[in-house]
Amino acid sequence: MVDRSRTSQPEGGALTAAAEAYEVALPGLRAQFAIDGLDRTGVPTWATWWRGSGAALGGVGYGPSAAQARVGALGETVENAFSLMALARFERTTASYRELRRRCGAAGVADPRTLGLPAGSSYHDDMVLTWLPMRRARAMQDAGSSDPRGVPNLELDGEAVLVPVDLVASSPSELNGQDTGERLLMPVANGMGAGTSLRQAVVHGVLEILQRDGNGLTFRALDRGAVVELGPDDGDAETRQALEALRAAGVDVMVKIASTDRGVPNLYVVGHAPGDDLVIATACGEAAHPDRDVALRKAVLEFASARARKAFMHGPLAAVRRVAPRDYLDDALAVVDPAAEEPRVLEATVGWLTSGPEQEAAVRARLDATVFSRRSTVRFGDLPTSPTADPAVIMAEHGLEVLVADLTPPESTGDGAARAVKVVVPGTEVETVAYARIGEAGVRRLLDDGRDDLSRVGRRPEGDGWREVILTPEAVERLGGPAWLDRDAVDALATGLLPLYREPGRHAARLVLGERQRL
Repeated sequence: MVDRSRTSQPEGGALTAAAEAYEVALPGLRAQFAIDGLDRTGVPTWATWWRGSGAALGGVGYGPSAAQARVGALGETVENAFSLMALARFERTTASYRELRRRCGAAGVADPRTLGLPAGSSYHDDMVLTWLPMRRARAMQDAGSSDPRGVPNLELDGEAVLVPVDLVASSPSELNGQDTGERLLMPVANGMGAGTSLRQAVVHGVLEILQRDGNGLTFRALDRGAVVELGPDDGDAETRQALEALRAAGVDVMVKIASTDRGVPNLYVVGHAPGDDLVIATACGEAAHPDRDVALRKAVLEFASARARKAFMHGPLAAVRRVAPRDYLDDALAVVDPAAEEPRVLEATVGWLTSGPEQEAAVRARLDATVFSRRSTVRFGDLPTSPTADPAVIMAEHGLEVLVADLTPPESTGDGAARAVKVVVPGTEVETVAYARIGEAGVRRLLDDGRDDLSRVGRRPEGDGWREVILTPEAVERLGGPAWLDRDAVDALATGLLPLYREPGRHAARLVLGERQRL
C-alpha cells in the first residue's frame, strides 16, 4: 500500500539506495504516503505504517523534497521496528550496580547516578535492576581514509558496558517479562538513530542527545525568549524556500536559540497562524549541529513538517482518511489502543483538543509568555559554526562517553544495509520538566540561570516539593553539596502545557473523542 503519486523523480543515488535498504529491512511495511496535504504550508512530509512481531508502529519524515521526506519516514520506522525486535532478543543481566561493579569493574557497568535519574528516586546501589549490554563508540582519524572531508572512522569497542534496560529501551512497550528488576525511569526515544551505515546511525543518535541536552531547560515552558535574527542571505536555499512557504501561508515564524554549549548551535523554530488550534499552534522544530546552517535547515523543516505531523497524529480522522491510502485508517484503528498510552499525556492532549474559549485563552497567554516570547536577539551570523566538526569527537573532547546499543538484526549488517542504534551519553540531560530527570549538568544550568526557585545546593530547602538529585559523590563535591529540585514547582511549569513535552500515539486522542463511530 504505497502511494507514490506525489514522489518526485529520484534525487540522487544515495536517497534511492537508502529507501531501498529501509524497505528491505521492513517486510511488514503496509503503507507509506504523503501527509503534507493536512497543512497549508505544503512542506513535504510523509508517514509510514508497519506491522510485525505482534506490534504495530510507524514513522514520520520530512525534507525539502518528497523523496527525502519518504526516506526520513522510513528511517524512523526502522528505528522503531529494530528497537522493538532488539529488546526482545537482547541478553539480560539482573543484578545490583554494586554487584556488577564488583564483577565487571567500573568500566564494565554504567553508574545509574550519571544517567539523569528522576529527582527523589529511591535508587540505591543495592537495588536490583535489569541491564543490557552497550558498547563505547570510538571516533578515530584514519590517515589512510579516502573521505575528502576527513570524517573520522567510528567503531564500537569490543568490551560491553552494562546499562539499565530503562535507558536502552525507547518505549515502555519494549519492556517484557524478562525485565524483572526495579524500574528506574520512563523509557524515551531520545538517542535513537538510523542510517545505511553504523557511523550515520550513531551520529544521528548523538545529535539527538546534544539537542535535548542543550535545550531541555531553556525552551517550551522555560523559554527565555532568545530570538535569532535572520538576514536575507542566512541559511541555504532550501531553508529560505521553506521559510518563504511558511510566511506565505500566514505562519509567524520565530527562530530561537536554546544554547551554544560545546560550541554547538542548538536552535528551535516555533510559530503559529490565524486559525491554528492549540495542537497545531505549538508545533516546534529542533536541531543541534556544529554547522549552524545545517542546524537551521533541520529546525525549519522539522517545524514546518510538525504542523502536518500533528494534524495527522491528533487531528480529525476524516481528514486523515482523505490523504491516506484506502485501507490505512481501518488497519491502524484496529490496533490503536488509548489504554496503552500514558494517561496524563493522553488526558492533556484531549483537553487541548476540547478546550473551551476560556481554557484556550489561558493556555495561549502562557504560550505568549514563554514559547512565543521575545526578550533578546542574536544575529544568526554571530552564532558559532564548525562545518567539519564531528559530533562524536565533540563528546569525547568534553569528557563524555558515547555508549551504543546496535539494534540492527545480526543478519542485516552488510554494507549499505539499514542500521539503527540507541545512544546513551552519561552526564547529559533529558526530560527534566516531563519526568523530573536531572543530573549535575542540569543543576548547574538552573543555578547559572538564577532559577533557585527550581534547584538549590546545600541543605534541603523548606517546602514539601524539594527532592534530592541523585548524584555521584564526586558530583556532590563539585557542586559544593547535595542538590535539590522542587518537583512541585517543576510540575507547576508543565501544568496545562504537558502536550509541549509529550504526545500520545497516532489517532489515540481521536478515539477517546469517539470519532471511530463517526467515520
